[in-house]
Amino acid sequence: MSLAYGLSRLAVLGLCLVPMAAGAATPAPADFVFRNGSIYTLDEASSVAAALAIQGGYISSIGQDAEIEPLIGADTKVVDLEGRMLMPGLVDAHMHVLTGGLDLLNCDMNYQPVDIEQLLTHIQGCIDGDGETAGDEDWVQVVNLDYPSLVTKSGQVDKRELDTLQTKRPITIRSSDYHTNLLNSRGLALSNITAETPDPPGGKIERLPGGQEPSGVLQDAAGRELVKIPPPTESVRLEACRAALRLLRQAGITTFQEASAGPDHSALFRQLRASGELTARAYFDYSIQPPASVQDVDKLVADTVAAIKSMHDNATIGPKPTLKWQAVKMFLDGVITYPARTAAVVDPYWNPLNASDAAGAWAPDPSTLNAPYWSPEILSTALEGLFLAGVDAQLHADGDLAVRYGLDAAQAFLARHPDKKEQFRLGLAHEELSHQDDWARFAELGVDAIMSFQWAQLSSFYIPSTFATLGDYRRGNLQAHRRIEEVGRPIVYGSDWPIDPLDEFLALKVAVTRSGDPTNPNSPASFGPPYAGIFPGDPISRESALRAITVNGARFLRAEESIGSLEVGKLADLVVLEKNYFEVPAEEIGRQRVLLTMVGGEVVFAADDAQAAFGVTPKFPNLEQGDGVGQLNSRAIGGFDRRGLSRRGVAAVARLRRRGHCSHEHHG
Repeated sequence: MSLAYGLSRLAVLGLCLVPMAAGAATPAPADFVFRNGSIYTLDEASSVAAALAIQGGYISSIGQDAEIEPLIGADTKVVDLEGRMLMPGLVDAHMHVLTGGLDLLNCDMNYQPVDIEQLLTHIQGCIDGDGETAGDEDWVQVVNLDYPSLVTKSGQVDKRELDTLQTKRPITIRSSDYHTNLLNSRGLALSNITAETPDPPGGKIERLPGGQEPSGVLQDAAGRELVKIPPPTESVRLEACRAALRLLRQAGITTFQEASAGPDHSALFRQLRASGELTARAYFDYSIQPPASVQDVDKLVADTVAAIKSMHDNATIGPKPTLKWQAVKMFLDGVITYPARTAAVVDPYWNPLNASDAAGAWAPDPSTLNAPYWSPEILSTALEGLFLAGVDAQLHADGDLAVRYGLDAAQAFLARHPDKKEQFRLGLAHEELSHQDDWARFAELGVDAIMSFQWAQLSSFYIPSTFATLGDYRRGNLQAHRRIEEVGRPIVYGSDWPIDPLDEFLALKVAVTRSGDPTNPNSPASFGPPYAGIFPGDPISRESALRAITVNGARFLRAEESIGSLEVGKLADLVVLEKNYFEVPAEEIGRQRVLLTMVGGEVVFAADDAQAAFGVTPKFPNLEQGDGVGQLNSRAIGGFDRRGLSRRGVAAVARLRRRGHCSHEHHG
């Protein structure tokens, strides 16, 4: 951004320009100044500065300390960074904020690998901890189970194990990948799932051997659509949103995209905005399902456009966060991971040649092929109508066939409308497996890959069975961040929280090393031993990874003129880090802490030690034990941010399970 452009933008924004000398101009005294720091702007030139000034929620000047000094007035708040790194606020382009917030209020397995005995003991402790506050009709909701680890350790698990628990209450356990649910017999009965219940479109009811009796394991749409859990009350949902926003600002996230949303999201976040509690810029993808036929597409498009327009905030992006509805979310498939294997793939999954010997030889099994949930014709027709109506799209595409379907739809649109390439936004989310013939098409078609870097580490999701079911020849096509980037399309990052724990810097570490941080149990997003080692494929650079979660995300959201980088005239969305991301050894990239988060020039989070060091008071207090908010720390193993395992100790977790005690609270 040129100085002339920056000054003209400031003038348009109403910021006063005061003449300093002939031919020069400068903003009025700043409201806020950061100085003596390492300020990484992530502008086109990757500039690094020492000081930054803010006025009216916008960046009014960036440069060296001496250049910013004249902008310090009597009322200017000055923060001495003492060399610390300051960077743009994080833009997470794919997460599930309301669901993540509800998880913060639920009984949380915190992604820990457990066997069936450990799982049952923990659930029984949660049930006992509820005491008389829960009735026989109240669901026991368990979240964030590492389902692949459970199956690896204990084999296939079903309702018969859950039925041994001492309770009459219905139980549902949700896998951390959101594609598998496990119910006890009472849960199946209350949901009216019987031997006669057919598999829903895009889902599967697994059956007990030798018949049609439901096993209690529900895959994809079967779990999403058939389980009859009463929805949480509005007050609980509001509490969940507040908890989620607290976690986001603590993580340094200043902009998020809710990747699957509906009218309930709109009502909740409007309340939070009205009360001044919205502390991140909010973008929402309106979730839609495939219609029955091509003839039904026009009505789907018309209804979708009307719904989005009714919820979209047309206000210009400014210091105060707004609510933007400008895209849809469509699920093309499930997940590639074993045992689910619901993703659509080009070649068949492999199965053990001997069904009783999963550790032996595997071979392709054509019966494992899945069709994407949207047919090519319906998908292309729907996207064309939406794009022409000014609606963007994000498609869940985990397997290489689903990725190809998404790219084919973009190609079909551009073949009919070649002048529209720069006017639409299409993101394909996840791409855990993509085909080498399709990598260059992302750049050719202007399609964005929205990827979750933390999946490119060795983990129970891949070892041993997912690698085996894909065959050795496809390993190089997993998590192909580098391959897509090097042919011309920079990656966009989306955490997919709460599918995974929220740890953005661990994800960045994985992106630049293709490995987790197994010696640091402080993050449940990193898998410990025996998952040390390098994931197949090539890493990307530190700058590429950081741009994926800042400027690239802002571009995908059509907000690059206002956020994503630190430039004169852009909004003051920024974070201060404890350590310099560009200077720490590679193995320490994930061991990062956000000290301060600012949105539109307002400090919305500051760590306790940062408040003292910087002399700032954030808009919201931090968690404190003993107050109502502090109870959030007791609802999951590892505490509110799920990163306290090293402080509490794995041994303490084991003791809780042996005692059958669970301190989690249950809501709705």
